[in-house]
Amino acid sequence: MWKRAYQRWTCAFGEAIACLGMAMRDARHAGLWWRAALWCPVPTLIWLWLFYHNSAFFIKLASRASMFAMFGGLTLMDGGLGMGGGGGGQGKIMVDITRWVRDLVKFIMDLGLFLQFLVVALAMAGFFYALLFAFANLTTVCLPLRWLFLRRAQRVAQVRYAGWQPRPLPALPPRSAWQWTSKVLKHLLSLMIPVWSLYVVVRFMLECNVGLMYFLAADGVLDAQQRRALMHAQRPAITMLGLMLCVLMLIPFINLLIPALLCSSVCHLQRRGWIDPVQAPPAPALTA
Repeated sequence: MWKRAYQRWTCAFGEAIACLGMAMRDARHAGLWWRAALWCPVPTLIWLWLFYHNSAFFIKLASRASMFAMFGGLTLMDGGLGMGGGGGGQGKIMVDITRWVRDLVKFIMDLGLFLQFLVVALAMAGFFYALLFAFANLTTVCLPLRWLFLRRAQRVAQVRYAGWQPRPLPALPPRSAWQWTSKVLKHLLSLMIPVWSLYVVVRFMLECNVGLMYFLAADGVLDAQQRRALMHAQRPAITMLGLMLCVLMLIPFINLLIPALLCSSVCHLQRRGWIDPVQAPPAPALTA
């Protein structure tokens, strides 16, 4: 089982890398790169301003998210996120930090495990702080992509796969209302399990924007049953693609191409998942 899961995620990683590489190649066509370079700085600067002027809120949100990831629904016992109230948020955080340092100095000789836990908690808070910025920025960037970039990316991809032939995938049985309800309840209950909630939350954040663009890119290409079957088969690749895009969103200058890369990589991912490589002819070269 573990070997099969390792092979599945390794193949998904390679597929995501291949789609991103082809997306970078195609970004120079149809005016994708300069449109992306003009649009992407707008939401990025807005979120940088928000994170700078509301740093206390986002630091506390990241710390709460890290605690939730490690302890699951047990963290809800303290009355929620606890981010409300009036001013003095930064002062309260300084008081909390002072209390943590005092407790650390008091117990460091006796509680070595506490030191390890503190390091893990700080690392998790930093991870979620960066992930929150990347997720919020990428979500804002995606808002107009359907009208500004997706159709252009689809036209470029259609040229690459001009003679593609769909291959059959096993059809998924339709879900009843009870199956949908049980699936939602299952995800909600999984958030209550310590550590496993980290996997659930992070995977949702990585898949959210790529999954939305995946749904839109399938319009006019695949019907509802085909899209559902293909999305189920390619879900690990969708997760890995979302992870790579979040990482690229944090890299200056490269993040200017994120709108073009997102749309083009999703189009390539869909067609590569449904193409029959035996029947498909080689892709023609693009000149513009």
